[in-house]
Amino acid sequence: MSFPSRESRSLRSSRLVLTTTRLYRGLHGHSVLSILTARRESPSTAICAYPTGRAARIVSSRFVKGSSTTGRFRDALRPDLHYVTSFCLGGFTNQFICFANLIYLGMISERVPVIPPFTPSHHISFGEVFDLDSLRTALKKPLIEWADIKNFPTHRDARSFAAEESLGCWNPRDGNPSGQSFSEHLHLDVSYTQIPGEMFINPDHWHDHTNLWNVAALLYPKRPLFEDRTFPVTHASPKGNYAPPDRHLACLDTTYYMGSGAAPFEWERSWSPVWRYVATHIKFTQKVNDLADKAIRKAFKVRSSAPMPPFIAVHVRHGDFGRTCSSKDPEDCFAALPAFARRVEEVKQELMEKKGLRVNRVLISSDDTTELFWQQVEALGWRDIDHGVEQTVERHGEWYLPVIDVATHSLAVGFVGTSGSTLSLVSARRVEDWSGGPTRLVY
Repeated sequence: MSFPSRESRSLRSSRLVLTTTRLYRGLHGHSVLSILTARRESPSTAICAYPTGRAARIVSSRFVKGSSTTGRFRDALRPDLHYVTSFCLGGFTNQFICFANLIYLGMISERVPVIPPFTPSHHISFGEVFDLDSLRTALKKPLIEWADIKNFPTHRDARSFAAEESLGCWNPRDGNPSGQSFSEHLHLDVSYTQIPGEMFINPDHWHDHTNLWNVAALLYPKRPLFEDRTFPVTHASPKGNYAPPDRHLACLDTTYYMGSGAAPFEWERSWSPVWRYVATHIKFTQKVNDLADKAIRKAFKVRSSAPMPPFIAVHVRHGDFGRTCSSKDPEDCFAALPAFARRVEEVKQELMEKKGLRVNRVLISSDDTTELFWQQVEALGWRDIDHGVEQTVERHGEWYLPVIDVATHSLAVGFVGTSGSTLSLVSARRVEDWSGGPTRLVY
């Protein structure tokens, strides 16, 4: 078996894949502040109950007044509904987490989530990657995208004819808002108000996670929490406006750092309500599944007419772990490939013992660009998808590098990933939920 030299791999691909595995770890050591109750775990289904079956395939126009052709989102919002949005930044999986938190927040605050596209440079819509029809059916809730209420170009450098509109948003983090570049692309002149301290899981740590249920109470359309209080606008808009938080389209700078209140970074926990009630139902579109299927078959040299062979997916994150390492030996800061190989053998054994399934094929994705690493991969007999050779960026666009990788992970019968990587975290949860497969995260 021969592998193309990693020197021939697209450096652009390597850089982008690296950005998709941003660390989901941060502050630790906080005590559990509250225990989830059944009421908190089960979002209300009062707003716009979504029909099931064939009737569920209702276009998003049901939840808007008109179209986005005017270039003004306010012309498209229905006066009898309330909405919520967020500006999500970061790598692909961090934005996915931000979107899922936004959807859950919309469910429990009785607001229609307005999902932004993946950003910051070349935009692709959430609905291009994930099946919105199946998600609406599973959640029985309305979901729309920014493209449903406002026209904007797919690239931030392209000329836009959209009208500029003022919007007041909440800033749920201590410090300057981070979503300004994306809001400018939408031609929004955004002002920010610091969210009240009572919204945080730990009110003494304003840089920590906010409580989704507390924020839902703040945004609830009828008699919200602090209805009679006035909060000063803390960050003027680029145009110098001081718009208070909008009541029709509630807006937050980010929904990434949010949780149900039991603990920060709860996506790592088995009981995470956002994962269980929202994210596990977010399935890939047929287009993305077809691209993943084709990539897997090519890697394993399997004909399109043959059954897909069972395989174990591996994700190794090394790049930025090594660059930020203070040790002279980068391997002091991340697990070497043999550690992943040992976990792969554990997953193989578990698949045999619990499912009677013998699995020999392994598909790896990694941001490691060193020749030694890929020589070790070749020696193990593992396969990979060479996005440089496949011209993934040229054929499909920048975002399809991580999209195809995570979609291939979701089709595996077992998964081994990197602890501290959100990409590994979410891929592991998909394999656990969607195929009942064993997973490991290497520390």
